[in-house]
Amino acid sequence: MGMNESNPKPEVLYKDDKKISIALMATFVTLTAQYFILVFFDLSGLNVSSRIQLLSKGVVAMVFLYALPSVLKRSRIKFFVIYMLTTIVLLFHYLIFEGNRPYITDMMIPIFTMSLPGFIYASCIRDFAVFKSTMKKAANVVFFIGLLLTLLIFTGRASIGSYSMAFSYYMLLPAIMFTDDFLDKFSFKMLAFDILSIIIILSLGSRGAILCIMVFTLLKFFRRNAKLSNVRLIGDLSLIVVALIMLIYLDQILVYLYGFIGKFGINSRTLRIFLSQGLSLSGRDTIYESIVSEILKHPLFGIGIGGDRNVLGGAYAHNILIEIIANYGIPLGIVVILFIFINILKALLRKDPFDYSIAIIWLSLGFVHFMVSGSYIVDIRFWTFLGVILNITRNNSQIKNEAL
Repeated sequence: MGMNESNPKPEVLYKDDKKISIALMATFVTLTAQYFILVFFDLSGLNVSSRIQLLSKGVVAMVFLYALPSVLKRSRIKFFVIYMLTTIVLLFHYLIFEGNRPYITDMMIPIFTMSLPGFIYASCIRDFAVFKSTMKKAANVVFFIGLLLTLLIFTGRASIGSYSMAFSYYMLLPAIMFTDDFLDKFSFKMLAFDILSIIIILSLGSRGAILCIMVFTLLKFFRRNAKLSNVRLIGDLSLIVVALIMLIYLDQILVYLYGFIGKFGINSRTLRIFLSQGLSLSGRDTIYESIVSEILKHPLFGIGIGGDRNVLGGAYAHNILIEIIANYGIPLGIVVILFIFINILKALLRKDPFDYSIAIIWLSLGFVHFMVSGSYIVDIRFWTFLGVILNITRNNSQIKNEAL
């Protein structure tokens, strides 16, 4: 429901939501800037790289502290209860699963300084219009940094090796936000930026980010916050025709793109995999088999938090469903999974198109790729997604505004 002059937005509410939104999106901008510095100056693996990473974490921490009073004002009890319960759960797993202790210790800092704040901050946002406006600004900054780094890579002034999973997930934010804008407004400027973001991901990133974009596009296309008109109908038909043509000639398009970027010395791992015959799991099948085998040996209580790292020698499960069941056992793991999926479904069934838009953006940013990569425990994107989804389904008298 949009605001009007007779019902103005409370200034305090706006300022608090702005602070919380900036804190959540600061992670994306700061990590992208950190990545740019490490690659441009070729600092990866050097001692100075750890200092730069520590500095970036300090910047994010300062922004979170800046927004903390606003969060405590809204969710003081929730804040302390969640931290207390998390401490109890981690302590329990630390005492029971002896082999997991080194990995649980390593997880402590990211859990308490990134994962939990991401969840709590996202769950107490009242005005998602303010949040989305901040997301768009962060996406623009990330896109500019990513585009500059791409130009440096294509001109031989920087290198990331055969591909970078981290870079592709940084560029996922602008790709999704540009897709969202384009499908709402049919802006050719947004389309151009969107295509650039996707080409960068295809050339230098991983397949997981492409999967996220595809899921978002499908969910967005069939339910948009836009009026049905002749222009939109023509635009929709045109998009469908173009998509079908691209699907028919997909192999030729990928071959051309692979050859084009090859002229700049870029040997895209993602494009090679797409052009190869058969489905490549990049070793994930072996990982899945190892973890599932351990789960079957301990079906009731699982192998504990960090148990996948213990089994795999430091690696993680690469699948959120397997990781959750491994962490908590089959009975409790299934309950947790059902809780997540039920709330996802409830958010997707919300009648408010703006709520739906926010839900599918964060579903694509913070959940989809955990089906094939990453670890949900220590990634702020998943916990922000979970906070947003629960916030939407709770419908805690939050202000509804039109998208900015």
